[in-house]
Amino acid sequence: MPRGNDADVVIVAVAARGLAAAARRAGLRALVLDLFADEDTRELAVEAVALRRLPGFAIDPHDLLAQLARHAAPGLPLVLGTGFEAAPGLVERLGARFRLLGNGRRTLLALKEPRMMDRLLGDLGIPHPRLFDRAPEGVAVLEKRVGGAGGGHVSRADRARGEGWYLQEHVEGRTVSALFLGNGREARLLAFSEQWCAPTRGAPFRYGGAAGPIRLDVGVEIEIAVALDAIVAAAGLVGLASADLIVSDEAWHLIEINPRPGATLDIFDHAPLPPLLKLHIAACEGHLPERATLDPAEMPDEAEAVRAAAVFYAPAAVAIPCAPLPGWVADRPPAGALIGEGEPLCTVFAHGRDAAQARALIDTRTDHLWRDLNRPAATRRSN
Repeated sequence: MPRGNDADVVIVAVAARGLAAAARRAGLRALVLDLFADEDTRELAVEAVALRRLPGFAIDPHDLLAQLARHAAPGLPLVLGTGFEAAPGLVERLGARFRLLGNGRRTLLALKEPRMMDRLLGDLGIPHPRLFDRAPEGVAVLEKRVGGAGGGHVSRADRARGEGWYLQEHVEGRTVSALFLGNGREARLLAFSEQWCAPTRGAPFRYGGAAGPIRLDVGVEIEIAVALDAIVAAAGLVGLASADLIVSDEAWHLIEINPRPGATLDIFDHAPLPPLLKLHIAACEGHLPERATLDPAEMPDEAEAVRAAAVFYAPAAVAIPCAPLPGWVADRPPAGALIGEGEPLCTVFAHGRDAAQARALIDTRTDHLWRDLNRPAATRRSN
């Protein structure tokens, strides 16, 4: 009998370790399906299933449905992470088989189809970058894939390459993410984080990492909270979500809404916040907590007031050693796995008094890890 029959919840994502950890903290037994089934994901789940990977780290929907039929009992609660933004039809099919704890087809279309989102934000009076069919003279624009995630699909361009791609005005400023909850009627802003890129020649805006909590100008925070209320009510958004923003001085623009739990679980699913997956489930059922936006001053330890988590992309092909990776690493591939150049190798954690100090420690640890992975086995360290 599959161990997934012992599960309280089914979790599916491109990379689901963060959600698996959130389920463990919430006291839930999770059946997890993702593209990696990393060592720590297996430790966190009652059963972890590796899904077939399509080009671009995409989930094969046929394999997903087959694996769910094999491992998951119908009617279980289902939480979806990244990987479904461009597949509202698949989400609808999954919602017919399981109790979907998250956003369905209507909300995904409203928030992830660029033209619909552009009209929604325009109607609500929320500042956002303009969309174009071709770049106007003197205006910097970015080409993006509809439903894309992770930033690897974003590049500078003068025109979109075709169906499934669009052009968006490039707004300069600080990249910020707002973590929030929605209950279909109103939003509850939980925390802000600062984000950065891990650029390559072909992917200059590839997601690098995030650090938080941070605070913004009070007036800007209030405006963002009001905007999120309006978006939640208009799109019927429920559960844990995030808003990507560009902030400069006292101005801000909303870039996109990610209507599902995301990467900042790693930095925020800790005290003083309660288990975020419990908040997600409650919000999907219509209930929001009464709490203020998280502030670094609330952290139990001032020296660890800000947490950071960054994706470490392999600078060159490397085989994972048998020796354990450091304790500040997550998404641990199994020993012997070959990671290709440019592929995500693991996630690196750090902390600090502020975002700059936390990110500096990320850089130090990443350098240490890469040197250690390339040492002869006899001299390799695991601290």
